Amino acid sequence: MNIWINKNSSDLPDKNFDNAYIFSLNRKGYSTIFTNLSDTWLRLGALSIESIYEDLFIIALSIFAIDKRISRSKFKDCWTRELKVSIPVIEFDKWTSIAKKWNELLCFLTGDIWELSFRKTNNIYSLRTKHSRIKLDINGCNSVCLFSGGLDSFCGAIKLLEQGDSPCLFGHNEYPKLRKKQNDLAAMFREEYKEQTAKFLSFTANSRAPENSQGKLTGSENTSRGRSLLFLCAALTIANIIGNDMPVYIPENGFIGLNIPLTDSRKGSCSTRTTHPYFLKCFKLILENVGIKNPILNPFAFFTKREIVDSVKNTIAFKRGFADTISCSHPCNRGLNKYGVREYPLNCGYCYPCLIRKSSLLDVDTSSERYWMKDISLKFFNDFSNSDIINDSIAVINSVYRYRHITDDEIRRLIRCTGNLSTEEINEFLRVYKKTMEDLVELFANDSRLKRYIGL
Repeated sequence: MNIWINKNSSDLPDKNFDNAYIFSLNRKGYSTIFTNLSDTWLRLGALSIESIYEDLFIIALSIFAIDKRISRSKFKDCWTRELKVSIPVIEFDKWTSIAKKWNELLCFLTGDIWELSFRKTNNIYSLRTKHSRIKLDINGCNSVCLFSGGLDSFCGAIKLLEQGDSPCLFGHNEYPKLRKKQNDLAAMFREEYKEQTAKFLSFTANSRAPENSQGKLTGSENTSRGRSLLFLCAALTIANIIGNDMPVYIPENGFIGLNIPLTDSRKGSCSTRTTHPYFLKCFKLILENVGIKNPILNPFAFFTKREIVDSVKNTIAFKRGFADTISCSHPCNRGLNKYGVREYPLNCGYCYPCLIRKSSLLDVDTSSERYWMKDISLKFFNDFSNSDIINDSIAVINSVYRYRHITDDEIRRLIRCTGNLSTEEINEFLRVYKKTMEDLVELFANDSRLKRYIGL
């Protein structure tokens, strides 16, 4: 499928992109790709951002829109998309020299076949002529920390604050009520760490259906792996406004970052791969090639979620805020209304991320925790035996069963299959994987009938 990213309404596809679907990216007027991040840049005092960072963000925003709007069902195997994409950039020579590296990176990230090409543009998306009356002050911040409102990023922020840092917490605003939770947590941090600062910024991004000569493309895609890449690239633009060497932290536990398929039938998992060590190595190499120097750090790369929680569980900030974090893969699922759920966003308690969350909190008083389904039991599976609700839970249980019946060498093979890793990294992840699985065993063992049912 041919796709043309358009920064100017008069910019038409060339002959190599006949009948291409066009995504328009105009800050003023109608656009099929839209974001409010340019307003944040302006309110931080930047009438424009450095061209290489603008290009990086436009590339990531384009990938996000394509990933969201091009349905996998339109391709032969209903999964692997073949995408030929032209993106306008200011620093044409720099990006063209590493187009092949982008294609390899995106193939790993989304599981598709990408053919990215770049073309020269003088259109500066971030350029403004007047400063904004609304000011955002992040003076005093010495790092940027991705802040999703989940448990890992919450603990990551606490770790930075505990060591004396003042992070700018940066979120992707998918749900207005989630943004409020993120804001409230940042305000709590400022109360607990009065000598430091913890400013919160967030942005939104979305897209409409692209068009070609036949009309609008129908359908959309819910396996958006490109979203986390956009999140990271947007954070890099904020880091650049603070300073060229400003670090960006992406706190996520090693088990989720590794993303081993729970079962053999889930190898096409929709989970993100953005914190996988192989992805980060490739992405950092791209940044180095174009002169972007901001360090990207995951302090939790070789820790389990439970180890992360245990490292900060005795802080006042953790005790005050952990129950308000959202780990769920569908915190605003209106489909739960028929079961009497009216509170959103809410951790469901039975999806893959929620079960990992529960296993990480086994050493913590969780009486303040709120879930739609607080306890997973055999009765839960019997009650929803004909529902899609239990699919994730069954997959997690099957992964525990598999773990109990395979050797360390077989686990190493599973780890190796996730991406190109060194022997040292594989051994580190072996420990992380086994510890996380043992935490899940302990979680499921709390129900004696379920314990017997899965053979523990």
